[in-house]
Order: sequence, then C-alpha cells, then structure tokens
Amino acid sequence: MKKAQASGAAALIALIALFVLLYILFLPAELREDLLGEPTLDGDDNDDNSGEVRINRTLVKESPGLLDEMAFKEYDHIMSTVTLYTTTSASVLKQANSLYIKNGVFDRQDSTLTFRIDDLDVLENVMLSFIAKRHSGTLKVSLNGHLIYESKLEQQNVEPIVLEKEYMANDNDLVFSVSSVGWAFWKTNEYELQTVQVTSDVSDISGQESKNIFLVSTTEKHNLDKAKIRFVPECSGTVGRLRVYVNNNNVFDSVPDCGSPVLQEFSPGYLEAGENRVVFRGEGGRFIIDQIMVHTDLKELAFPTYFFDLSDDEFRDIEKNEKTVNMTLRFIEDEELKKADIYTNGRRTQLYTHDLTWSRNLDNSLEEGSNGIKIEPDGTLEAVELRVILYDIE
Repeated sequence: MKKAQASGAAALIALIALFVLLYILFLPAELREDLLGEPTLDGDDNDDNSGEVRINRTLVKESPGLLDEMAFKEYDHIMSTVTLYTTTSASVLKQANSLYIKNGVFDRQDSTLTFRIDDLDVLENVMLSFIAKRHSGTLKVSLNGHLIYESKLEQQNVEPIVLEKEYMANDNDLVFSVSSVGWAFWKTNEYELQTVQVTSDVSDISGQESKNIFLVSTTEKHNLDKAKIRFVPECSGTVGRLRVYVNNNNVFDSVPDCGSPVLQEFSPGYLEAGENRVVFRGEGGRFIIDQIMVHTDLKELAFPTYFFDLSDDEFRDIEKNEKTVNMTLRFIEDEELKKADIYTNGRRTQLYTHDLTWSRNLDNSLEEGSNGIKIEPDGTLEAVELRVILYDIE
C-alpha cells in the first residue's frame, strides 16, 4: 500500500513539473526572460551561438515613438469654384419733409439735418437735393463744419449738391443757414426747403468675399517644404483688385490678368494641421474664380538612426563567439501588423510581425567602432522601446 501511494505521489509531482515546463515554454519571450532571469536570443539568427548568456552592456535604449511613412511626396488640395460680385443701388440716407431757415435783424433760425453712415467705403455719389419753395438771400450749407454750398437762388428747383466723402464721417451734420439782411433792418431773409434728401449709390459687398476650406494632415504639416496656390480668374466688366488670403495671410493682391492662370508660392508656415481657409476678396465687377488648388511639396523624410560603439576588444569577442549583440523592439498593445525595414550599418532586415516584441541577432552586421540602426516603416509603426544589448556567452 505504501509503495502504491509513493508511486502515485511521484507521478503527480512529475505531472505538475511537466505542466510548469510547458507553461514556461509557451510564455512570450520577454516574460520568460523576466521569470528565469536570463535573456532569450532569437533562434533564427543564432545558430552559431551556444551556451548560457548574461547581459554585459546596454548599447541602445530608446523610445522611437510614432514612425510614419508618407504615402505621397506632394498633395493637391482642390476647392470648388467661387463667384465674387458687387451690386449697387440708389438709397436714401436721410430725408426731411421741410426745413425753414431765416435771418433778420432781431431773429435768426438755422436748421440742421443729422445722418449716420456705418460704412463710408460702400457709398458713392452722395448727393443733397431739395426744392426751395421760398427763397430770399444767400443760402449756405455746411457739412461737418466745411462750407460746401453758397448761392442766391432764383428758382425753386436746384441741381443736386455733391457731398464730398473727404468731409464725411460716421456721424454727420448738415447745417442750413441764410445770409444777413445787412442795413435793411426791415427785411428778413428766409428759405423754405421741401423734400430734403441725402441720397447715395450704395454697394452691396456681401458677395465680394468667398471662403474655401481644406484639410492638412499632421504628417503633411510637419514635413512641408513648399506651398503654392493656383487659380484661374474669369472677369465680367471692369474689375478692381483681387486679394487672396490663406489663414488670414495675404498671398495675392493685384488686378488679375483675366482668363490666365495664377500660380503664387507662399510660406508653408501659413498652413496649419487640420482645417485651413482660403479667402478671395474682389473689388468691383464680377469674378469667377475657377480651378482653385493649393499644392504642397514635402521634404524627404529622414527616419531616425540610433548609434552605438563597439570597442576593439568587444568586437573581437563577438568574432570569437564569446559575446553577442541582440536587438529588441517593443510595440504598443495592439494586434496590427507591423512592417518595416531595419538597416544595421546598411544591411537590411525585414520586420514583419503581429507580436508585441520582435528580436534579432546583429552579430553578422556589426563593425568595429561606430554602428548605426535605422528603422524605415512600411505604413505607421509605433515602437515603445528599442534595446540593443551586448551579452557575454558563457
């Protein structure tokens, strides 16, 4: 009975040991390394190395981060056609049914007509008009303190009086007065003005501006080399200046050669990652802006190179299989396929894995003195850590 119990216990212990061994064998390389306290070398590249190893020196420990291969060397951001136009219509800025002005020896009365203008730039041909139903003496009209009219009227109908824009402001006062009677103290000079109006041609400039939006990726923004805007202006009638802005930066300001393409280079620093705005503003006439495109050229992408040195003694020990060098890349926790070309001193190794870690032995690619490792991703690659370790082989 005791022998049977001992045999059963031995079998149970052997079975447990087998399960532990299988568990360790199927662990990921980096967990097995932490559990056993020993590094694991890639079996595919270490046929010439045997025996136990221990860490001798860490040659490289870096965090490469996000490495992104650019799919294109240039981008064309195409935008829709825009139309710019200005409409002008006659408008009454101020009116009064009647004004009465008089000037006698003992009695004087002036009249003031006040009006406001929000935007002087949209006004043209500002005029004052009225009918003089009663008229004696010399009529004087001042605009904001500037005498703009002085005449002795002989008839009711008066030619419209031009109000010069240089004398105008946002708030305006038109003052009407009449000359004194002089020595004729028994007389009174007077005017009765009817249908008094201040009129102007007012331009509607709401159609003078148009905005287009396009997107720039973070990768494109960080690698911009040159930027240009191209468009074709078609014009109707007499047109003024055309102004073009990229994110509020003026990149074109001229009377365009209508029908001919415009190609204007501008600073790539004007562009932002994300949303960008192109604004067209026209002065007078009608513009049709067609074939609008912002073209960008990107710099040649320089991927990082990680350097390390091997002393004469270390390199000789590697040649004698007394030391070995292993590289390990650790990635973020995802199941995406990682692809890249790894160059060690110009010798290419292809990375192709779904795993969180990837290791290769570098012995056959090393040189005495300075060595370099360059990672060129195929698509996007996010590497949390790059380690290159020199091991002693015992």
